[in-house]
Amino acid sequence: MSQKVLQTMKKEHTLIGLLIDCAKGIIKERNKEGIEMKSKMIRNLFLILGGISVLLLGSCSWNSIPKKSSDEFSQYDYAVSFYSYRPKGKRDILTKIFFIDKKGEQKEYSLKGYNVGTLFQKGNELYAYSFGTRPHLVFKSPSTYFVYPSQIFSMGSTTYSVRFVSKGQKGPIEGLSVEDGKVGVLRSRIRYTNSKNKQVLSPEVDLSLDKGIEVNSKIFVTGFDLVGDDMRFLYLDEEKNEFEFIELQDPSQSDFQELLLVDGKVITVGNPKFTRFDDEEKREEKKNKISLTSVDPETLEVSEETFEAERVLTAYPIHNHFRFVTSDHRLLEYTSDLKLVSEKDLSGTDFIKLFSDKGLKVQKVCYTDDKVVVLATPAKASTKEMGTIVEFDAATLEVKKRIMIPLSEKTEWETDSADLLLIDHP
Repeated sequence: MSQKVLQTMKKEHTLIGLLIDCAKGIIKERNKEGIEMKSKMIRNLFLILGGISVLLLGSCSWNSIPKKSSDEFSQYDYAVSFYSYRPKGKRDILTKIFFIDKKGEQKEYSLKGYNVGTLFQKGNELYAYSFGTRPHLVFKSPSTYFVYPSQIFSMGSTTYSVRFVSKGQKGPIEGLSVEDGKVGVLRSRIRYTNSKNKQVLSPEVDLSLDKGIEVNSKIFVTGFDLVGDDMRFLYLDEEKNEFEFIELQDPSQSDFQELLLVDGKVITVGNPKFTRFDDEEKREEKKNKISLTSVDPETLEVSEETFEAERVLTAYPIHNHFRFVTSDHRLLEYTSDLKLVSEKDLSGTDFIKLFSDKGLKVQKVCYTDDKVVVLATPAKASTKEMGTIVEFDAATLEVKKRIMIPLSEKTEWETDSADLLLIDHP
């Protein structure tokens, strides 16, 4: 409480004391005038004291409540979520959400009972989607949020859990897993807004969908087939609201690490996919083969290439090309037609150190036209920090900025899932 408030309270307390003493004198003096006059004076006295008390409380409240400053998403560059099911060593769930500005200053929310796995911005609102049937949140500003109505994702006995969210031409594209108690097969649907501005739910597909990109009334997605222990590449035709599979030369070769839109083409960059059906010969054939796929969304013409490397760490578009980084520290740049443009050794760079440091776990890689941003968290429980955001120049991969997110409580925290959102400033 401020010094000014204390002084105000002291003065008003003295005033009340004087009034009480005065009232006692009046009561004593008038005592002989009878019971009726005494009761009237006491009643009036309490009315006076009540009024002064209201003024006093009002004065304290006015001076002690800080003036609310404008707080908008335009003030912040990043939103970050950290989820743990074992905070403070207890079997519980807790999510921490941070809003971080250019100077690294942070606003923190600690949310018990939420397990946020995906952050998504829609205009001036930020959606925090939880795993499974847990409630979701919508932030109207960095200071205000409300619970997202869970019934939107439920129809009868079936619940739709959000697997991914991406920006579409008319609104968000949500990949939903179907949860109705049936086992033995993974099933998904997509919810999107079509060309008529109508929200549509796709038919079910027997896959667990992972990523999605919308191009020319088609939503290209990758997904995992539990029965076949295989990865698939397909698209949803919005005009027909039907799924169509894209036939590849070897659909089991890649797990589709990244799904990108590059120069109007849909690109997948993936690591070898080993299945339970592979014998030793097949595993040896797939080993150290990164698969590259380019699809023309108009003609659906497919181009495929393989590149010899142990695995891909991440991939991102740059101008009209795309790049990917391999675990043997190489940076490869390709055209959207899968023509190699350049190759560079990244050994010893800060970018590679983030991925090779066994004390860290890379949780998310985001990108814009001019930067690549990596969110990394401690691999084990920490008492000092939640994680670190490192911003790199997209062209040179040199460090532009580091932001450490400290742990606010004096306790251990181990992250089980995290997400990073680059806040858009429309």
